[in-house]
Amino acid sequence: MQRIKKRPSIDAMMNHQRVETSSWSRRIYFVLLGALLIAIGNYLVGDMLILRAEGIVLSDRNVVAATFQGRVADVRVREGEAVTEGDFLLRMESPDMLRTIADLAARNADLEQRLSQMKVRSSAIGVILPLAERRADENMRSIAKIDQLSTQGLVASTRMDEALASRFDSAALFAELAGEADMLQVSIPILSRSVARSAEALAKLEEFYGDGIVRAPRSGVVGSHVPTSGEVAKIGEELLKINGKKAYVLAFLPDTYLFEVRPGDPVIAKSGNSSSLATVEEILGIADALPPEFQNMFRPRDRSRLVRISIPESNDFAVTQKVTVGGCIVGWCWNARS
Repeated sequence: MQRIKKRPSIDAMMNHQRVETSSWSRRIYFVLLGALLIAIGNYLVGDMLILRAEGIVLSDRNVVAATFQGRVADVRVREGEAVTEGDFLLRMESPDMLRTIADLAARNADLEQRLSQMKVRSSAIGVILPLAERRADENMRSIAKIDQLSTQGLVASTRMDEALASRFDSAALFAELAGEADMLQVSIPILSRSVARSAEALAKLEEFYGDGIVRAPRSGVVGSHVPTSGEVAKIGEELLKINGKKAYVLAFLPDTYLFEVRPGDPVIAKSGNSSSLATVEEILGIADALPPEFQNMFRPRDRSRLVRISIPESNDFAVTQKVTVGGCIVGWCWNARS
């Protein structure tokens, strides 16, 4: 007889599988439960114990604004282009500025013409005045002689009247020339100063306008907004921005943290796949509201204290890029200090 092998019953096989399935289910359940508890704890007290500051990459910026109203005629740069101080950025055309320069130039020319006329007149009076004075003196002496002869009855009355009239004319001419000479001595210096100021104002205005050419006030990188040809700009309106090459992170420190963040603490700035070792440079004494792109509808924040964080020049971040600053737990920063 062939011996029949003993086989496990169907009930035993089902119980065996049920035990294995229950064991794995319990493990998955505890893992998910633990993850949920960690997530809840992180949500409730994470910002108290872990440094998680949201920030934005900035650089020293210089705004190039329109100093006069005009139309953008020519643009020589584009977004993200590196420029050096004094580079040609764009050129503007302003009829109002050209009209003002023309009016001031005409006024300056009129003042110079009047000054030249005064100087010519002063030179002429300087030549004529001694002759007029001499003539007045001679007429005075002539009248004195005629008076002596008249007392003796040797000179007719008509001759005496003619001498007196000539004396009056010569005295009046001398007085007029002398008064005009005195007036010119006072007026010429005043008008000379007016001409100098007008010429200086014209030169400054022409330099200020500079044929409408707008140059870079400093070296850096052109921002994301660049005007187009034909665009009209008002006085004070922003034309473009020049970002400095030295970048830094301006972070918004949560108000709920329970540890101290000090200048010199090493932290990590991260955005996407890019990260960089950074250092807390300064805890600023001001607070500001989070930018709209940082706002969380489930976790509203009024204002947060600002922290300036320095990052190395060789970083992969772009200006105005959002970053997350971390690397410290309850005040212990495990990154090596730079």
